[in-house]
Amino acid sequence: FDEMFGNSSGEPLLHYQKIFDRISRLTPVEIAEKRSHADSSFLEHGITFTVYGDEEGTEKIFPFDLIPRIIPRAEWEIVEQGLTQRILALNLFLNDIYHDGKILSDGVIPKEIVYSSPNYRREMVGIDVPKDIYVHVCGSDLIRDETGAYYVLEDNARCPSGVSYLLENRQIMKRTFPQTFQGMSVRSVELYPEILLSTLEYLSPRRSQKPVCVVLTPGIYNSAYFEHTFLARQMGIEIVEGRDLIAIDGYVYMRTTHGLVQVDVIYRRLDDDFLDPLFFNKDSTLGVAGLMDAYLKGNVALANGIGTGVADDKVTYAYVPEMIRYYLGQDPILPNVPTYLCWRESDR
Repeated sequence: FDEMFGNSSGEPLLHYQKIFDRISRLTPVEIAEKRSHADSSFLEHGITFTVYGDEEGTEKIFPFDLIPRIIPRAEWEIVEQGLTQRILALNLFLNDIYHDGKILSDGVIPKEIVYSSPNYRREMVGIDVPKDIYVHVCGSDLIRDETGAYYVLEDNARCPSGVSYLLENRQIMKRTFPQTFQGMSVRSVELYPEILLSTLEYLSPRRSQKPVCVVLTPGIYNSAYFEHTFLARQMGIEIVEGRDLIAIDGYVYMRTTHGLVQVDVIYRRLDDDFLDPLFFNKDSTLGVAGLMDAYLKGNVALANGIGTGVADDKVTYAYVPEMIRYYLGQDPILPNVPTYLCWRESDR
């Protein structure tokens, strides 16, 4: 499927006409200059990601396409509704399997798929999470088939990354094609950090004062460290490493130059295994000893919650359409990519 021309004989789709006209007027030299300016902007602003083991260096400029992917309003409404439906079902699934397990006892999803997953956390069985929300930030990857129909390729329900690049891409696109951009009714993405902060504050166990939220990062060597610092800066909250936090008597505190400050919500950007050496990987130096005790007592909230990885397991993915039908009584708005499980007769 060609994003600009669809399956037509050469005429651009209506929503791509302005971009097509603008690019058609550019010479190869001008296109190369715009590409160079965009790459320079990424480099100057430190918009990079880490690729380990590359002989040419670990820091890479994030790939940027001069030609934007334009999604018309009608298409986006379907995508938005489909993703909303999907994340709602995933949250209901997580709440269910860590409590009553009805979807398992009813045979909709085989029990062994959930219980054998390395991301299923038995420590979370019977634990009520803040607002019954496990996945606060979800990254679902979409693809299109030859007809242009959208499919969900996978869900990322643990520590999804990438939104900072989207936000920065938008700014660079505005500078690259300012007049063309202004002439189109483009939906804003600038409020994302504000919405994310509101989501975090909503989880706070303390309601008597403004919640103290932090971004917990593994550190500067993490491939998504740029995003961690970017989001913390945009939200106006502290970015911390595990050594900056301490758990005392079931509460989590942040070390500051003015003494200890109680933390209400942690937007964690490291996996479950590294969060607390007393509960998970005992060799981890990235997390906070005693964090899980505070979390299980309800004295600190985590986004995303513990044990969400079972929802984005590759086998669990195949059952998301069944989850949607089971919990919501609806057909999936966005279908999965055709997926085959060899133990199912219909897939053989």
